[in-house]
Amino acid sequence: MSCRITGTLGEATALNFVQPHLDDRVVVRTRAGERTEELGRRSSYTYQLEAFADAVRHGAPLPLDADDAVATMTLVDACYRAAGFPPRPRAA
Repeated sequence: MSCRITGTLGEATALNFVQPHLDDRVVVRTRAGERTEELGRRSSYTYQLEAFADAVRHGAPLPLDADDAVATMTLVDACYRAAGFPPRPRAA
């Protein structure tokens, strides 16, 4: 599953953003040309686990907080609506 992001200066396509440990390439296209970046094949879960472990073991701040989670779920709900589905039910 790929993801393409387009901006005013070009676009970037992650060829397998869901499983970066299987395909870590991101293709960047600008007016200057095209290049392929290889970002490393570590699972995103590895980064999450390391951040959590650093917080528990060493008191390091987490990179995201509850406000970030709410913002993410607001975007997810907007995607559901845009696709013609009702947003997820609220948790009690």
